[in-house]
Amino acid sequence: MIRMKDIEKYYANKFVKTWVLRNIDLEIKEGEFVSIMGPSGAGKSTLLYILGMLDDASGGEYYFYDHPVHQMKEKDKTRLHQQHIGFVFQQYHLIDELTVYENLETPFLYKKVKASE
Repeated sequence: MIRMKDIEKYYANKFVKTWVLRNIDLEIKEGEFVSIMGPSGAGKSTLLYILGMLDDASGGEYYFYDHPVHQMKEKDKTRLHQQHIGFVFQQYHLIDELTVYENLETPFLYKKVKASE
């Protein structure tokens, strides 16, 4: 289901690269539960953002259901994300103007789930 090989993520300016992730290999089979643990600043959130297709790795290969995410156009990644991934942000990112119900309903509207469901 999920396979990563040599995933890297860094941020660069003119003078230096700051590595957040280096040489990450990961395989998660369908139905498995995985926990990502580590100290603050270890790259856990960065890895989750890459897994959730909300950010791109700087290098390496990422396959989701054998789709090469690392080679996909943004439009195709968005479609794959919408069909298969749910994401709860650390900061929640709730929309203040909406009720709790409306905030929960919003992702289902994007997926075009019928109201009866």
